Amino acid sequence: MAGRRSKSKQGEGSGFRLDLSARQWVVAFLIGVATVFAAGYGWRAAAIGSTAAFDDRQSISETIATEQQTIDVALGVTGDLRDYSQYLADYAVAAELDNQAGALEEDGESGAARDSRQEAELLRRTATQRAADAGVFGQFSIADDLEQPGATARGFDLDDRLEARTAEEATGLDSPGQLDPDVWAQDAEDIRDRINALAAWALILLVAVLLFTIGEANSERRPVLYTALGLGLVTLVVGAVGGLTGGFFA
Repeated sequence: MAGRRSKSKQGEGSGFRLDLSARQWVVAFLIGVATVFAAGYGWRAAAIGSTAAFDDRQSISETIATEQQTIDVALGVTGDLRDYSQYLADYAVAAELDNQAGALEEDGESGAARDSRQEAELLRRTATQRAADAGVFGQFSIADDLEQPGATARGFDLDDRLEARTAEEATGLDSPGQLDPDVWAQDAEDIRDRINALAAWALILLVAVLLFTIGEANSERRPVLYTALGLGLVTLVVGAVGGLTGGFFA
């Protein structure tokens, strides 16, 4: 009887140890899963962090290039205004020569009047060509004036010149093309939001690890064990699914 009772106790003890071992393996597996997911989210956050840094550099680079283009456009328009002022001055001199020609004709000096008008015509032609060469007027828009300059000066639209200079800067051979630093800045901001989200989900998974550990540490207190394991499992599922759908693959 004593031998059977002893064997029975040994069997019960072996079965109890087997149950503990199975539970411990399950808890260890769950802790491992939570740790792997948390590490994966940390790795992913570090990987896309380099992309955010690249986008920041691109945004800064394009911002500088945009400011440089703005300065170049402003300098170009300033030069246009200076050249246009010279163009107006030449036309004013030509107008004065025409007035002198009229006065000479009244005095009967037709030859001198003709010379004065020819000089005025040459001055207008030269002024128009100089202005066209300087880019004050587009070659196509001023083509007729190059053949036969008008008697009065052409107008100068500052807004049109700003648009034209901006288009020239954007389409030049050495131009970086259409720049939009705000797009790069927004991409970098979006990536940082993903990094913050992944960090939050990783923290939730670490909470799951803590709950599993608490449950295993209180294995003899069944209510605490089951409550901690249940909360840990829910936290694990929420953290894993949330991280995969809220930042890992986005």
